Amino acid sequence: MQYFKTLFAAASTYHDFTAQAEEKDIEALKQCEKLAKAIRNEGEMARLPTLQTACNILVVAEMWCPDCHKNLPAIRRVTQLAPHVGLGIVTREQAGEEFMAHFKLEKISIPFAVVLDADFTPLGQFIERPKSAWDEEGKVKESYRNAELLADTAQEIAAILYRAEDASRTV
Repeated sequence: MQYFKTLFAAASTYHDFTAQAEEKDIEALKQCEKLAKAIRNEGEMARLPTLQTACNILVVAEMWCPDCHKNLPAIRRVTQLAPHVGLGIVTREQAGEEFMAHFKLEKISIPFAVVLDADFTPLGQFIERPKSAWDEEGKVKESYRNAELLADTAQEIAAILYRAEDASRTV
């Protein structure tokens, strides 16, 4: 899709996007980056280095956002492990009305990560927190608040990439 291709072309790299943050946000991000480095290519993540399908992950994020501090490093880790997967980051303002219309949103919850195929067609998304972040009562778990579920975020993104790879093999 041309819109997503154009948006991805205008996106910042992880380094450029995070470099513009305030010091307190950079510190929070650095803590999560250390934890994300521990995500290894084993178990459910083991397939990432072998993926051959080219994809991109477009993330809508803001550097003041605690959920972005946690999840951006985990999403980046996926792209580090998967050689054919690119990463671009835009703000809510950059994503704009067309993004909201495409996903039928009144507001963009962040981070909002969209996995795009080589033609920039959306294949799936990750929104705000991993599914495991919620307890039975619908409250955010303390383990999520402590950035202990970064691997869960990475696994949810990886699952979308695996579905894309499997679909490309059946075509």
